[in-house]
Amino acid sequence: MQMNRLKGNYYFFIVLLGMMFLGYSCGARQERETRAITENKERDELILRSIEGLEDYPIPTSVEVIDMLQRAGAAYILGISNSPANVDRYFTEHSKALNLGVYGADLSYAATYEMNQDIRRYLQVCKQLIDELNISTSFNQGFVQRVERNLDNKDSLIKIVSESFYDTYTFLTDNRRDDLALLVITGSWIEGMYLTSQIAIGARDNTEITDVIIRQNEPLERLIELLDCHEDDAFIHSIYNDLKKIYELISNQQSPMSGSALDSFSEKIERLRTRIVS
Repeated sequence: MQMNRLKGNYYFFIVLLGMMFLGYSCGARQERETRAITENKERDELILRSIEGLEDYPIPTSVEVIDMLQRAGAAYILGISNSPANVDRYFTEHSKALNLGVYGADLSYAATYEMNQDIRRYLQVCKQLIDELNISTSFNQGFVQRVERNLDNKDSLIKIVSESFYDTYTFLTDNRRDDLALLVITGSWIEGMYLTSQIAIGARDNTEITDVIIRQNEPLERLIELLDCHEDDAFIHSIYNDLKKIYELISNQQSPMSGSALDSFSEKIERLRTRIVS
């Protein structure tokens, strides 16, 4: 009788231990699954943010602007981007930051249209300016290799260029170099609009292309507000004054943009862009 009770207690103990182990295993598995879901969600949010650059990046990147051009049917025009040979002309931090934005837009232009030779040329000058500005991030350290590995994958290439914009902007703002971050954005916007205006001038039917310019009304207003916060910087404020004139021109434009308005916009943006890249 005593033996049967001991056996019963033994089996009960084994069953209880099994249930506890099973409960622990299920709990551990559930915890691992929850952690994996959280990590995947965080990774997806980071990727989404780096591609779109909309959470902290204050205006649309040149990648987005040039994508609009391609969807509007605009062709790639050789020779209108800033020459890579000009890179050694930029000595000050301000001019380097501005032209990093310019060359970033040119890289976006070449990448969107899968122009591999131009991609390589603009990749090298972007990397040079990133190094000279001491923008040292884990992403930018492998930037060239990432682009080279994805030359035949347009979607991945566009993603990498977009991430570079966001990563550079984040690094500069996190290191209290907001003026340089703003200049990179400004140079990119100006070059994007210069490319757009040149394409529009040469297009037979340019309504969709000039609509890209008109849609820059709000982003330009936001950019001007940011530049106005640096009114004590004479270099930045001179660009601010020029952009205000451009904003006054396009702020009330309706589609389709008139030929005279396009000519005036093109003249103003080209004059400002020439001052930056020369």
